Parts: sequence; structure tokens; C-alpha cells
Amino acid sequence: NSYFPCFVSEDALEKEKEHIADFAPEVAWVTRSGSSELAKPIAIRPTSETVIYPAYAKWVQSHRDLPIKLNQWCNVVRWEFKQPTPFLRTREFLWQEGHTAHATQDESVTEVFQILEFY
Repeated sequence: NSYFPCFVSEDALEKEKEHIADFAPEVAWVTRSGSSELAKPIAIRPTSETVIYPAYAKWVQSHRDLPIKLNQWCNVVRWEFKQPTPFLRTREFLWQEGHTAHATQDESVTEVFQILEFY
């Protein structure tokens, strides 16, 4: 199990702009701390990839570091423009996600089917 920060810098989101393009308009931004304006706005995590995969890039130096298998339960915020349907989805929701990295495609496919058996 793992947990990554819920706040994401604007620079980190910019690096993943292609990945978050579909929900970029829904990103919630923190711009104040108490009565002070922040120098740079901070996003509330709209997706975890923007914080998890930079960590993977540091952790994986060779095939010997694989596999990595992480499970995370986290809150995600997307400020949708349309009114969310009560009890189906709100602006903040609990998200369970697995993130893995494998040395081969065969290993990753095996992992996918093993996880699907759990559900």
C-alpha cells in the first residue's frame, strides 16, 4: 500500500499536460493560505499519475528493480462544470488504484488478469 501527496505543483501538472488534457478544466486550485496569496497555485490531485510516475523514474534504475506493485486509496478532486449526480459522483471521491511496473509485457499482462480475478 502507498500514499502520495494530494497537492500537486503546477509544474508537475504541466509535465503531464497531455495525460490530464481531458480533465484539465476540472482541476481545483489552491491559491491562498489563510489571508496570504500563494506565490504559485497548487492543484488538488485530479489524478495520481502526475505524482507517482516521477517517483517510479527515481526508483527504477534497471530491470532488477522490477516489479513494483503499488496499491493506493486516495481522494481525488475534479471540479466538474455540470452538477454531479448525488450518490454517484461528487467533486471529491475516493479512488482505489493500482500502479505497477514490470520487466516484460508478459509479466504485466499476467498481473492485469490476476487483479481482475480479485474484482
